[in-house]
Amino acid sequence: MKEIKNIIFDLGNVLIEFDPLKWLTKSYDSFDTVETLYKEVFQSEEWKLLDRGSITDQEAYERVSKRLPGMEKEVERILFHWESFLIEEMTQSTAILRKLKGLGYSLYALSNYPERGFTNTEKFYPFFDLFDGKVVSYAYGEIKPDRKIYEILLEKYGLKPEECVFIDDTLVNVEAARSLGMKAVHFFHSNHLMDLYLQLKDQCGKEDV
Repeated sequence: MKEIKNIIFDLGNVLIEFDPLKWLTKSYDSFDTVETLYKEVFQSEEWKLLDRGSITDQEAYERVSKRLPGMEKEVERILFHWESFLIEEMTQSTAILRKLKGLGYSLYALSNYPERGFTNTEKFYPFFDLFDGKVVSYAYGEIKPDRKIYEILLEKYGLKPEECVFIDDTLVNVEAARSLGMKAVHFFHSNHLMDLYLQLKDQCGKEDV
């Protein structure tokens, strides 16, 4: 990886825990309720459209609540407030993020994220200040693993694919990055970030700070 200059991070379940099923099972005793909200909210077409910035939170609420009569309050709570109770910083990952920044690597975020949720998340977590640039799906109308959103990041910041390593918890997103010529890490444990950090530290010949 001697040519690597840039490290591109997904956010959800790489730097920020996002586990709707875990939250639902803690919040509701009825598995039927858990199943319904998981399928009709988090796995819905509306959620994907929010990621794309194609509909508003209100439009998503109206569409989903129409499918779930009697569950309007639950749908409202999730769609308008999910980032306040559903996500949490993955401190092992963000500690390594800071170390990579200290080694002199340029850091970028490439994430599928709805607008309001991202705006509030970015305000709350100081580690966002470490990024040299960010491409978030809602702002561009494109989502991973579509090739276009990767190209937007590369073009916007003048990055060469062969000088980038991309980290994501979803395999199809990792494969899309590789198809563009990037090195990529399929993340499903903080050890993957630590291994990458040690590799890059050894090759760059710099002391970490």
